[in-house]
Amino acid sequence: MPEKPNESVRVRIAPSPTGDLHVGTARAALFNELFASHHGDNGSFIIRVEDTDFERSKPEFEENILEGLRWLGLNWQEGPDVGGLYGPYRQSERVAEHQKVVQELLDKKLAYFCEGNHGENKCDCRQKNLTSGAVRLIVESKEVTFEDLVRGTVKVHTDSFGGDFVVARAVDNPLYHLAVVYDDEAMQITHVIRGEDHIHNTIKHILIQEALGYTRPIYAHLPLLLDDNRKKLSKRNKETSLLAYRDMGYLPQTMMNYLALLGWNNGDDREYYTHDELAQAFTIERVQKAGAIFSIVKLASMNKHYLSELSDEELFAWAKAYYDKNGIEIQEPERLLQALKTELGRFASYDIGGTPLHEAMAWHASDWATDYSDVSLTFRQKPDTQTPEIKKSTQAIISELSSIISTIPEGEWTAKHLEEFLINWIDSNQKGRGEYLWPLRVALTGREHSPTPFAVAEAIGKSDVLRRLQDARDSLK
Repeated sequence: MPEKPNESVRVRIAPSPTGDLHVGTARAALFNELFASHHGDNGSFIIRVEDTDFERSKPEFEENILEGLRWLGLNWQEGPDVGGLYGPYRQSERVAEHQKVVQELLDKKLAYFCEGNHGENKCDCRQKNLTSGAVRLIVESKEVTFEDLVRGTVKVHTDSFGGDFVVARAVDNPLYHLAVVYDDEAMQITHVIRGEDHIHNTIKHILIQEALGYTRPIYAHLPLLLDDNRKKLSKRNKETSLLAYRDMGYLPQTMMNYLALLGWNNGDDREYYTHDELAQAFTIERVQKAGAIFSIVKLASMNKHYLSELSDEELFAWAKAYYDKNGIEIQEPERLLQALKTELGRFASYDIGGTPLHEAMAWHASDWATDYSDVSLTFRQKPDTQTPEIKKSTQAIISELSSIISTIPEGEWTAKHLEEFLINWIDSNQKGRGEYLWPLRVALTGREHSPTPFAVAEAIGKSDVLRRLQDARDSLK
């Protein structure tokens, strides 16, 4: 069924608060929200918490789910935190209504009591007229067909899941299948957009809808998220909690943009979208059938892009969130900001080449010092292979660097001028660039891999550069 922007739609995401928000659930929520937003004022996105698993459902997991969706930038018109005309929005608060539906099925002889858990195909309780036990829906052997907005015509035979299935552990303890069907009807849900692993659930839900005379919503089953081995994304393979990525330094605009492209595209090579652009472009017809690979490499590349677009204030706030979370006080905020801007393009998260952000940025501090014995100040030499002659030669190089750098006026102290000046001096004196720039880089940062020494020099200032060169030279004595 083609979608029309002026057609009223009501969609929902129905997470279970038995764990943290999974990136797959977040992707499904995003697709639902974009679908509703695409329909403007005629679209409503709803959050309904399916918490009937009383033993495993926890309030802290519900809050994690809502916090994650807020962080992602989603907007919902109805939910447990905002209310609405079709509440309540926690499944556990509808148990009395669910019980009435179970009784209705029993009264109409559309379901029966079952005395034990003896398997779907082997149940012989239909004719026993029991008065208690689990409640099974009567299912005839037949093929069930529905039209899916993503997958086209879907046909599943009821024999594939064993026919009669349990809809309640007891009259007063309905299960997920019955509860979700009733809730969708009560909330007037028009479209159910969820993962393809729910297709067999959809068949059961259609059977319950038919038994109760409910309206069948339109279904769309999204492709699964896969890992690099093209297997279903699971916690055993990589981090799957959405907010874990926030805590690693990924931006919400990155995650929204990336998740939107996992299983959907606008028919071109465009990669970067705002939320409003996604909502305007998003249609279910452009959702693919094949599974979508969740690549941390691609996510990191996209985060680099969005980090580079941050204002100074936003970039500092991004870093401060990390420092605050780890209980680290920022002593020199202006110097830290300058260091962050210098390192931009080299990092995609709070981890820089295996080094935590605060350690990688330590060189920004005016009182920074390091043990140069742990790194080689000599180009292409390891610390334990440096002979007295090599050390003496490196000392002489560092002394030359100090002398020439000391002549550069403060007014010309920029990365661009420093690079032009030093490269010209090295080349005109027929020196080796590596022999001079390597010890300069290591002296200023204590690292073999860092931003250019010119950018670092601009960030920390002339006097600090000369002090660090002196410290590096002294370490070779």
